[in-house]
Amino acid sequence: MQNISFDDIRNRVSAAAKIIVVSHDRPDGDALGSTLAMGRLLELQGKRVTLMNADPVPAALAFLPGAERIGRPETILSADLIFVLDAGGRKRVSEAVWKVLPETTPVICIDHHLSHEPFGDFRWVDPSSPATGQMIAELAEVCGWPLDLSVAQSLYVAISTDTGHFRYASTTGKTLRIVADLLDQGVNTHRYNVLLNESFPPRCLDLVEQILPMVRRELGGRCLSFRITRDTNERLGLEGDDSNLLVNLLRSIKGALVTIVFEELADGTIRVSARSKDETLSVATVCEAFGGGGHFLAAGARLPGPIETAEERYLAKVDELFGPLLCQG
Repeated sequence: MQNISFDDIRNRVSAAAKIIVVSHDRPDGDALGSTLAMGRLLELQGKRVTLMNADPVPAALAFLPGAERIGRPETILSADLIFVLDAGGRKRVSEAVWKVLPETTPVICIDHHLSHEPFGDFRWVDPSSPATGQMIAELAEVCGWPLDLSVAQSLYVAISTDTGHFRYASTTGKTLRIVADLLDQGVNTHRYNVLLNESFPPRCLDLVEQILPMVRRELGGRCLSFRITRDTNERLGLEGDDSNLLVNLLRSIKGALVTIVFEELADGTIRVSARSKDETLSVATVCEAFGGGGHFLAAGARLPGPIETAEERYLAKVDELFGPLLCQG
């Protein structure tokens, strides 16, 4: 594997006729927005493009232009070039996807995760970037690839979601200048902000009503966490990131610095999603202890069940790593 320059990416794209674009499983706004934006940018260059993900597009993001084109891995594909976007490691992309990708085709990885584990043939990894979507915007500018409205809309969603809608410290002047250019392309920020932040389905209210009384407080209320069991998932018909409404509510509490969701998946695995409001409290470090990773302020991991055991193990590590820091504060 080697680092790749903008010129090399441009040259490889120029020489390719058929290109595949994939992102990490369970695509979030950055993964999905980056995939759709890159796919459209390549099509505007006259390329035949296949978009793919192991998991379906979340209902909450189905409004994005072209989202219906993202297929599931079914048959072995052929291509001259493969882009893997926003994946912090090979395992973040399902084996079902790898099995249908042509083995001899060069893979270019574009990612911004701090805990990135190198894979593929070439890589451009920039942990200082707040979103892979921002990296795609920079690539398009350097390569001279024109943007249309659908590219601008996808990039806006990618950057907005991974910067906490421009609230995280990772948001820079460069970020806002790129977003300003996207707005100049005609992106309706009000519409997209409503779709992203104010369109939770009614079942999320049922979730808040049920879980809120059971929120666990640790480290003097600086760490708040809650469980979503498989039974709750099935009974309420939860999908994707329905828990975000509750996560955002807890994050808004003064003094709450770390928020954690423990979600029991259908196979009994416990999906942990952690958020931090303090850059000295890196939830990525906690998740890395369990084979996961991510960013300082947003990270995830998978632990074996049962959910009670996973919760205790993870919170013990939080106490080990953050307890002394919080006591000093």
